Amino acid sequence: MIFRKTGGKRPGGSVLGLAVLAALGLALAGVYAALAALSFQFAPEIPAGQQPILAAIALLACAYALHLMAVFAALRVRQDHRLLGAIVLGSVVFRAVSLFSWPILEIDIYRYIWDGNVTLAGVSPYRYSPAQVRSASPQAGIAEPLRLLVRLRESDERLATILSRVHYGELPTIYPPVSQAVFAAVAYATPRGAGIFGRVVAMKAAFVLFDLGTLAVVVALLRMARKPIGWSIAYGWCPLVIKEFANTGHLDSWAVFLTVAAMFFALKPLDGRGHGSGVPGWRAARGTAAVVSSVLLALGVGAKLYPVVLAPVLLAVWVRSAGWRWALAASLAGAATAGAALWPMLPPPETPSSKNQGTVVADEDGFAVAERSAAAGMAPQDPSGGLKAFLRHWEMNDFLFMLAVENLKPWADAANGPQPWFSIVPEAWRSGVLRAACRWLQTGQMEAAFLVARLLALAATAAIVAGVVWRARRAADPAAWLRAAFLSLAWFWLLSPTQNPWYWTWALPLVMFAHNGAWLAGSGLVMVYYLRFWFAYRWPEGGVLGTGYSGRIFFDYVVTWMEYAPWLFCLAWGWIRSRKPAAESTEVADEVATGSADRA
Repeated sequence: MIFRKTGGKRPGGSVLGLAVLAALGLALAGVYAALAALSFQFAPEIPAGQQPILAAIALLACAYALHLMAVFAALRVRQDHRLLGAIVLGSVVFRAVSLFSWPILEIDIYRYIWDGNVTLAGVSPYRYSPAQVRSASPQAGIAEPLRLLVRLRESDERLATILSRVHYGELPTIYPPVSQAVFAAVAYATPRGAGIFGRVVAMKAAFVLFDLGTLAVVVALLRMARKPIGWSIAYGWCPLVIKEFANTGHLDSWAVFLTVAAMFFALKPLDGRGHGSGVPGWRAARGTAAVVSSVLLALGVGAKLYPVVLAPVLLAVWVRSAGWRWALAASLAGAATAGAALWPMLPPPETPSSKNQGTVVADEDGFAVAERSAAAGMAPQDPSGGLKAFLRHWEMNDFLFMLAVENLKPWADAANGPQPWFSIVPEAWRSGVLRAACRWLQTGQMEAAFLVARLLALAATAAIVAGVVWRARRAADPAAWLRAAFLSLAWFWLLSPTQNPWYWTWALPLVMFAHNGAWLAGSGLVMVYYLRFWFAYRWPEGGVLGTGYSGRIFFDYVVTWMEYAPWLFCLAWGWIRSRKPAAESTEVADEVATGSADRA
């Protein structure tokens, strides 16, 4: 489809186009309602092996196909208030339908509810792990903070049940303090007599409010960049967003909202309708916007650490819009805010990080957990212990990182499990690298391989961020900076060891600013991750299709190639096409169906 760069209106029958969009919206509402009804078969009391995983994935695939059709339809009608009203109405209805459902295949929300109640009890959620609270006896000689948590467990049967459902309870919470404040606020607002389902819905409702706030900021960014307002449907009606926030209830919606709000304030002086250089006080107004942007980004880091990736992009925007002095002031304000927000997670000097964590071992998924003997102790935990375990060991649903780490790990020892079919680096080469890494990092070979791969991924991410910032450094068009922000977040995700589907929502609000339509496939492909549960329950032991891999390993070593390889190929092909000389025309091709995008 072809439309002008400024894209205020779109040719074609607007009434007919809106009717098509309405029909797609009704179909989507039906799919989300069916998914919500199906979610009750994922209730905690139903055994995992009896849950209709394939049916849920089929409904999500159907929703994604309808969503893509809706994106095409929204971009072909007149870009006016009627279209925006339809998009907002659909976004609210879909979330309302999905809100009153059990989380499907995810249980992180129980940690959120428990953490919020721990904070309300006056105890730091970083001080004791859920496993310690579960195992502690009120009659034992334990510290008063832990005694308070035991009383909390004993006084509320529902909270005790929630505590028993917390995943990786051997570790203290990994969620930063700003998110903890949201958990506590929701716990405070939830009636004390509320049931478990009511508490789950209350927590999800808070995340949905932030999610809808993100949609509002996306609309504002589209207007600022003079792009068709219909692009907001790429976020508002996205099945991934609705599943992960309204159904599953992941906290990322809060961090995503703060991040896109930070981008809005940073770019507001560049939209051509703000304070120009001829207006008295224009420099101070732009500087104030930079400081507000920096504080919002720092609060986003305090909610979920990932927004720190955007710091170089925003710093360049601040310099471009307000000058070095204001950029420095904004940086200092952001650093101070982030420091204050993250301070509760810092380990106290008298508590070495290894003192109460015990030996770190891996569970059946390869996730790091503390030894149960250590978790059963009653001494306070290192507040950063959970986060350290996540950063040093967690790996899930990755592809590029997996290629690196599996070609670094030592596989001479059969105890490491079945060797990946794509592990092709000679053992002698990787042994030499690991010996040097072990001496440098003072750790074992398996952890050294993971950390070296993480360093390589971080280096690649830094190079990409530097490249996109350099390319956009002189741009006065907000769209160029929004594209740089999207690419920074998207490649950070693609290169990370933990590519949970809901992590893609970090970049999704800015996907419409990418110059490669293949990026739209990401929000559908990442939901392939949920097949991992089906493979795990179907083949807990033994080989899948004669491969010698159990269900989990088969997904990791085979299915992820189907999930990522075609997508990366399409991204590469779109990038190659974008290198061709652009036509000398003010018309911009936005051929989403064929993988190219609206090149500015």
